[in-house]
Amino acid sequence: MKKYVIGMMLFSFVGLANAVFETVVDDFEGYADSAALRTVWVVNQNSNLTSETLETILNGQCMLLQNSSSSPYYAQTKLALPGAVHNVHGVNLTYPGYFQIKMTFAIPYSDGVAPWGTLGGTGGDVFLSMYDCWGQKVFGASYPGDVTASGTGWPNGIVWEMDFSAYTVTGMNLENVEHITVGYDKTYWGTGALFVDDVILVGVPEPASLLVLSLGGLVSLRRRR
Repeated sequence: MKKYVIGMMLFSFVGLANAVFETVVDDFEGYADSAALRTVWVVNQNSNLTSETLETILNGQCMLLQNSSSSPYYAQTKLALPGAVHNVHGVNLTYPGYFQIKMTFAIPYSDGVAPWGTLGGTGGDVFLSMYDCWGQKVFGASYPGDVTASGTGWPNGIVWEMDFSAYTVTGMNLENVEHITVGYDKTYWGTGALFVDDVILVGVPEPASLLVLSLGGLVSLRRRR
Protein backbone atom coordinates (compact mmCIF):
# COMPACT_ATOMS: atom_id res chain seq x y z
CA MET A 1 0.00 0.00 0.00
CA LYS A 2 2.83 2.39 0.89
CA LYS A 3 4.45 1.83 -2.51
CA TYR A 4 1.10 2.55 -4.17
CA VAL A 5 0.72 5.86 -2.33
CA ILE A 6 4.29 6.93 -3.17
CA GLY A 7 3.68 6.00 -6.78
CA MET A 8 0.52 8.08 -6.81
CA MET A 9 2.46 11.05 -5.39
CA LEU A 10 5.14 10.74 -8.05
CA PHE A 11 2.51 10.41 -10.76
CA SER A 12 0.73 13.52 -9.50
CA PHE A 13 4.01 15.43 -9.23
CA VAL A 14 5.01 14.62 -12.81
CA GLY A 15 1.54 15.44 -14.08
CA LEU A 16 1.52 18.82 -12.35
CA ALA A 17 5.04 19.55 -13.59
CA ASN A 18 3.75 19.33 -17.15
CA ALA A 19 0.71 21.47 -16.39
CA VAL A 20 0.46 25.09 -17.49
CA PHE A 21 -1.72 27.50 -15.53
CA GLU A 22 -3.03 30.94 -16.47
CA THR A 23 -3.84 33.99 -14.39
CA VAL A 24 -6.06 36.65 -15.95
CA VAL A 25 -4.66 40.14 -15.52
CA ASP A 26 -7.69 41.68 -17.26
CA ASP A 27 -10.34 40.23 -19.57
CA PHE A 28 -12.29 43.53 -19.59
CA GLU A 29 -15.57 41.80 -18.71
CA GLY A 30 -16.02 43.31 -15.26
CA TYR A 31 -16.34 47.00 -16.20
CA ALA A 32 -19.73 48.67 -16.09
CA ASP A 33 -18.77 51.29 -18.67
CA SER A 34 -15.87 53.17 -20.25
CA ALA A 35 -15.59 55.51 -17.26
CA ALA A 36 -14.95 52.52 -14.99
CA LEU A 37 -12.34 51.23 -17.44
CA ARG A 38 -10.48 54.54 -17.35
CA THR A 39 -10.14 54.42 -13.56
CA VAL A 40 -8.09 51.22 -13.92
CA TRP A 41 -6.30 51.70 -17.26
CA VAL A 42 -4.93 55.23 -17.03
CA VAL A 43 -3.62 57.18 -20.02
CA ASN A 44 0.09 57.81 -19.66
CA GLN A 45 1.33 61.36 -19.32
CA ASN A 46 2.46 62.71 -22.72
CA SER A 47 0.55 59.95 -24.52
CA ASN A 48 -1.41 61.08 -27.57
CA LEU A 49 -4.25 58.70 -26.74
CA THR A 50 -7.52 60.60 -27.23
CA SER A 51 -10.06 57.82 -26.65
CA GLU A 52 -10.11 54.80 -24.34
CA THR A 53 -13.42 52.96 -24.39
CA LEU A 54 -15.13 49.62 -23.85
CA GLU A 55 -16.32 47.92 -27.02
CA THR A 56 -17.88 44.55 -27.81
CA ILE A 57 -15.79 43.11 -30.62
CA LEU A 58 -13.24 40.38 -30.01
CA ASN A 59 -14.28 37.77 -27.41
CA GLY A 60 -16.82 40.01 -25.70
CA GLN A 61 -15.97 43.28 -23.98
CA CYS A 62 -12.56 44.65 -24.86
CA MET A 63 -10.61 47.91 -24.70
CA LEU A 64 -10.31 50.26 -27.65
CA LEU A 65 -7.38 52.68 -27.73
CA GLN A 66 -7.58 55.43 -30.31
CA ASN A 67 -6.07 58.72 -31.34
CA SER A 68 -7.57 60.95 -33.98
CA SER A 69 -5.31 63.98 -33.92
CA SER A 70 -1.77 64.48 -35.13
CA SER A 71 0.38 61.45 -35.78
CA PRO A 72 1.62 60.43 -32.30
CA TYR A 73 4.99 59.21 -31.22
CA TYR A 74 3.04 56.87 -28.97
CA ALA A 75 -0.47 56.27 -27.65
CA GLN A 76 -0.39 54.33 -24.42
CA THR A 77 -2.37 53.34 -21.33
CA LYS A 78 -1.14 51.68 -18.15
CA LEU A 79 -2.44 49.29 -15.52
CA ALA A 80 -1.14 49.41 -11.94
CA LEU A 81 -0.83 45.90 -10.51
CA PRO A 82 -2.69 45.31 -7.23
CA GLY A 83 -0.30 45.18 -4.29
CA ALA A 84 2.46 47.24 -5.87
CA VAL A 85 3.65 50.26 -3.89
CA HIS A 86 5.64 52.94 -5.73
CA ASN A 87 9.28 53.19 -4.62
CA VAL A 88 8.74 50.35 -2.14
CA HIS A 89 7.94 47.09 -3.88
CA GLY A 90 6.16 45.70 -6.90
CA VAL A 91 4.68 42.32 -7.81
CA ASN A 92 6.94 39.35 -8.49
CA LEU A 93 5.85 38.12 -11.92
CA THR A 94 8.33 35.25 -11.92
CA TYR A 95 6.51 33.57 -9.00
CA PRO A 96 4.97 31.00 -8.82
CA GLY A 97 6.54 30.06 -12.12
CA TYR A 98 5.23 32.62 -14.61
CA PHE A 99 7.24 32.62 -17.81
CA GLN A 100 5.01 34.44 -20.30
CA ILE A 101 2.44 37.17 -20.74
CA LYS A 102 -0.01 37.16 -23.62
CA MET A 103 -2.80 39.32 -24.94
CA THR A 104 -5.35 39.25 -27.73
CA PHE A 105 -5.38 42.28 -30.00
CA ALA A 106 -6.60 43.45 -33.36
CA ILE A 107 -6.22 46.41 -35.71
CA PRO A 108 -9.46 47.42 -37.47
CA TYR A 109 -9.94 48.12 -41.15
CA SER A 110 -10.45 51.77 -41.98
CA ASP A 111 -12.99 51.24 -44.72
CA GLY A 112 -15.83 53.56 -43.80
CA VAL A 113 -17.78 50.78 -42.12
CA ALA A 114 -16.25 51.10 -38.67
CA PRO A 115 -15.64 54.53 -37.10
CA TRP A 116 -12.03 53.81 -36.23
CA GLY A 117 -8.71 54.75 -37.71
CA THR A 118 -6.10 52.14 -38.50
CA LEU A 119 -2.37 51.94 -37.92
CA GLY A 120 -1.71 53.32 -41.37
CA GLY A 121 0.96 52.46 -43.89
CA THR A 122 3.77 50.18 -42.75
CA GLY A 123 4.41 52.30 -39.66
CA GLY A 124 2.81 51.61 -36.32
CA ASP A 125 4.04 49.14 -33.74
CA VAL A 126 1.88 47.54 -31.08
CA PHE A 127 3.79 47.13 -27.84
CA LEU A 128 3.51 45.87 -24.28
CA SER A 129 5.95 47.09 -21.64
CA MET A 130 6.40 46.68 -17.90
CA TYR A 131 7.95 49.00 -15.34
CA ASP A 132 9.12 48.29 -11.82
CA CYS A 133 8.16 50.24 -8.71
CA TRP A 134 11.16 52.56 -9.21
CA GLY A 135 10.03 53.55 -12.70
CA GLN A 136 12.58 51.47 -14.58
CA LYS A 137 11.55 49.71 -17.78
CA VAL A 138 12.09 46.01 -17.17
CA PHE A 139 10.22 44.45 -20.10
CA GLY A 140 9.60 45.68 -23.62
CA ALA A 141 7.98 43.80 -26.50
CA SER A 142 6.94 45.10 -29.93
CA TYR A 143 4.74 42.82 -32.01
CA PRO A 144 6.99 41.25 -34.67
CA GLY A 145 4.24 40.45 -37.19
CA ASP A 146 2.20 42.42 -39.69
CA VAL A 147 0.38 45.11 -37.71
CA THR A 148 -2.60 45.50 -40.04
CA ALA A 149 -6.22 44.44 -39.98
CA SER A 150 -5.54 41.33 -42.05
CA GLY A 151 -2.33 40.60 -40.15
CA THR A 152 -4.10 40.65 -36.79
CA GLY A 153 -7.13 38.61 -37.77
CA TRP A 154 -9.72 41.36 -37.70
CA PRO A 155 -12.41 41.12 -36.32
CA ASN A 156 -11.49 38.09 -34.16
CA GLY A 157 -8.00 39.21 -33.18
CA ILE A 158 -4.72 37.39 -32.72
CA VAL A 159 -3.10 36.05 -29.54
CA TRP A 160 0.36 37.52 -28.98
CA GLU A 161 2.54 35.43 -26.67
CA MET A 162 5.55 37.16 -25.09
CA ASP A 163 8.06 34.95 -23.29
CA PHE A 164 9.81 36.65 -20.39
CA SER A 165 13.14 35.25 -21.56
CA ALA A 166 12.86 37.05 -24.90
CA TYR A 167 11.73 40.52 -23.83
CA THR A 168 13.06 41.23 -20.33
CA VAL A 169 15.44 44.19 -20.50
CA THR A 170 19.09 43.22 -20.10
CA GLY A 171 20.19 43.55 -16.48
CA MET A 172 16.60 43.82 -15.21
CA ASN A 173 14.17 41.34 -13.67
CA LEU A 174 10.41 41.01 -13.18
CA GLU A 175 10.42 40.68 -9.40
CA ASN A 176 9.01 44.15 -8.60
CA VAL A 177 6.65 45.04 -11.44
CA GLU A 178 4.33 47.99 -10.78
CA HIS A 179 2.81 48.82 -14.17
CA ILE A 180 1.90 47.06 -17.39
CA THR A 181 1.56 49.42 -20.35
CA VAL A 182 -0.10 48.73 -23.69
CA GLY A 183 -0.22 50.90 -26.78
CA TYR A 184 1.15 51.69 -30.22
CA ASP A 185 3.60 54.13 -31.73
CA LYS A 186 4.87 55.55 -35.03
CA THR A 187 1.45 55.65 -36.68
CA TYR A 188 0.94 57.39 -40.01
CA TRP A 189 -1.80 59.68 -41.32
CA GLY A 190 -2.77 61.06 -37.95
CA THR A 191 -5.07 58.28 -36.71
CA GLY A 192 -4.67 54.94 -35.00
CA ALA A 193 -6.78 52.32 -33.26
CA LEU A 194 -6.01 49.20 -31.27
CA PHE A 195 -8.38 46.67 -29.69
CA VAL A 196 -7.02 44.81 -26.65
CA ASP A 197 -8.49 41.82 -24.82
CA ASP A 198 -7.50 39.00 -22.45
CA VAL A 199 -4.20 40.07 -20.89
CA ILE A 200 -3.04 36.83 -19.23
CA LEU A 201 -0.01 35.55 -17.33
CA VAL A 202 1.10 31.99 -18.14
CA GLY A 203 3.17 29.82 -15.83
CA VAL A 204 4.32 26.39 -14.79
CA PRO A 205 4.19 25.61 -11.03
CA GLU A 206 7.55 25.77 -9.30
CA PRO A 207 8.87 22.63 -7.52
CA ALA A 208 7.85 23.89 -4.07
CA SER A 209 4.32 24.56 -5.28
CA LEU A 210 4.22 21.16 -6.93
CA LEU A 211 5.25 19.48 -3.69
CA VAL A 212 2.52 21.26 -1.75
CA LEU A 213 -0.06 20.26 -4.32
CA SER A 214 1.13 16.65 -4.32
CA LEU A 215 1.09 16.45 -0.53
CA GLY A 216 -2.37 17.98 -0.57
CA GLY A 217 -3.46 15.22 -2.88
CA LEU A 218 -1.97 12.63 -0.52
CA VAL A 219 -3.82 14.07 2.48
CA SER A 220 -7.03 14.05 0.48
CA LEU A 221 -6.44 10.41 -0.47
CA ARG A 222 -5.83 9.39 3.14
CA ARG A 223 -8.99 11.21 4.29
CA ARG A 224 -11.08 9.45 1.69
CA ARG A 225 -9.76 6.10 2.89
